[in-house]
Formats: sequence, structure tokens, C-alpha cells
Amino acid sequence: MKKIIYILLTAVLASSCQKADDNGDLGGFWKLLKIEEFTTATTIDTKEYKRFWSIQLDVLATSSEDDDSYSYNYGGKGRFQHIGDSLFVQMITISPSSDLKKVGLYNPKDERFGVVLLNRNKMILRSKDALLEFRKF
Repeated sequence: MKKIIYILLTAVLASSCQKADDNGDLGGFWKLLKIEEFTTATTIDTKEYKRFWSIQLDVLATSSEDDDSYSYNYGGKGRFQHIGDSLFVQMITISPSSDLKKVGLYNPKDERFGVVLLNRNKMILRSKDALLEFRKF
């Protein structure tokens, strides 16, 4: 009987130490489908490439597949804040070989997005440079 009590107590203590992810629909793994650049008036279809944002707790990580060599690039990691209809992104570590424009970050040190649409399957973000369309992966 004492063994069962110790096992239950250990399970409760272990589960209470984890941070709660309160990102709601924003949390998870997002695949970038399309970038509409405002400065060049072009639309870049990225469905065929592996370009992702991973959002967990208060950390945003990006990754992308290089267009021609199919090498994977772990673009960077940073922090974000989702306040009302805005998403503020500040990348802290950026891979030297990464081009964060491929994942929609034109000002990675201080990017502000307006959240146009966010639900459990789809996200559309708008910055001063581009409109980004994602689907949950």
C-alpha cells in the first residue's frame, strides 16, 4: 500500500513541475504556405518547401529547407509575445547561414505582426513587409 502512495505522490509532483503552455491556438508547429511581399508586389508559394515555425511556451524556432540543395537550415530561435491582435517577435540566435526572409522574418530583431486570422488550423500574419499564410502541421 505504501508503494502505491509513493508512486502516486511522485507522479503528481512530476506533473506539477511542468510549465503550462497557454498559447492556445498559436502553440504548435506551423508550415509556411505563402508569402506576399509588399515591397516587390510578389507572391511566393512555399507549399513545396519545408519552412516552419515552431511555437512552444514563449519560444519561437524557425527552420527551412534550402531551395536547391535540400539541406536543412535551423534558422533561429527567439522569443515572442502574443498581445491582443499583435505578435511581437525577437530572434535571439540566428544561424549564420540562414536567410530568415525565407520564413517571413524581414526584421528578425524586432518584428511586429498583426494577427489577421488565427484558429486551430490556419494562421495569417501581416507585417509591414509581408503577409504570411500558415497551416498547422
